[in-house]
Amino acid sequence: MDQSDPNDLAPQFFAKMVKSVGVGVGIYDEDGRYIYVNQSYADLFDVTPSELIGEALWKVVPAIEADKFDRYWTSFDTDETRETETLHTYNNRQVPVRTITTRRSIEGTAYHFGTIKDISEQKARKEEIKRQNERLENFASVVSHDLRNPLNVAQGYLDLLQDDIDRDELHLVENALDRMNVLITELLGLARSGKVSETTPSSIRAIAERAWQNVDTKQATLHTPESDPHILANEPRLQQLFENLMRNAIEHAGAEVDVTLDITQDGFYVADNGPGISPTKRTRVFETGYTTDEDGIGFGLSIVQQIVTGHRWEIQVTESSSGGAQFEITSVDFAD
Repeated sequence: MDQSDPNDLAPQFFAKMVKSVGVGVGIYDEDGRYIYVNQSYADLFDVTPSELIGEALWKVVPAIEADKFDRYWTSFDTDETRETETLHTYNNRQVPVRTITTRRSIEGTAYHFGTIKDISEQKARKEEIKRQNERLENFASVVSHDLRNPLNVAQGYLDLLQDDIDRDELHLVENALDRMNVLITELLGLARSGKVSETTPSSIRAIAERAWQNVDTKQATLHTPESDPHILANEPRLQQLFENLMRNAIEHAGAEVDVTLDITQDGFYVADNGPGISPTKRTRVFETGYTTDEDGIGFGLSIVQQIVTGHRWEIQVTESSSGGAQFEITSVDFAD
């Protein structure tokens, strides 16, 4: 039985491979002309591969100007790879893409091999998140200005009255104003909690300990893990998440509660040794305004949910090893 020469099979294998990779592939030479494109790349512009072959790179990639191509070409070292996000335009279509370009030399001739991935959906989602964050920020600013100002005026007049009059009714007014201030603060927190912009490698233990310092911990005890893994998170939002979970544990499990933070395979959890949360109520605790405390306003765990969602994490309520409440956050990315 005849066996084919592997050198004869190589071009066939390459052609089949680049047709099936599912992302665009383009190869251009030192003249800046495409010598090969696959169907996936041509599909971005609703053309055939043959229509792109021979076309100048700068007619598809406006960021690379024709009179600056030589400088761009010579800036690459052999086998160097660069990843960029740019805009490719052709046939009256504009497509935001992520490209990975590598310089290769074959039999003494240099070529640039590029994979091109359409990132239109990611770009659209980023823009939507940006618009949503702007709306939330505008809302928060209105709340802060339009509600706090009259509240501060009322508090000022109350202080003047209390200097001259000592009546129980004034203490009731003071309590009402204090509660209104708390409500506004929590409402601002809820509006801003979904804003998760930049994430950085963050120490779970360090942020949790910092959050503990911002909570009225009474006689409660915080237990943290011996290991200190770093996760990709927005630190201010992660601290806000911890503060709300810790505050929730102290309010519902008592002043001497033990609060435990620990690491799991794909995230972390915050647990307590209190009375726990019944299975019938676990699906409702994240609802805005839901509370079992007559003095509560039901925003804390809703804020936690917003922060989790903003990070694309997941959260569920379970029972801790001591029978208390356990909030498990999963789908967390650990930093290398």
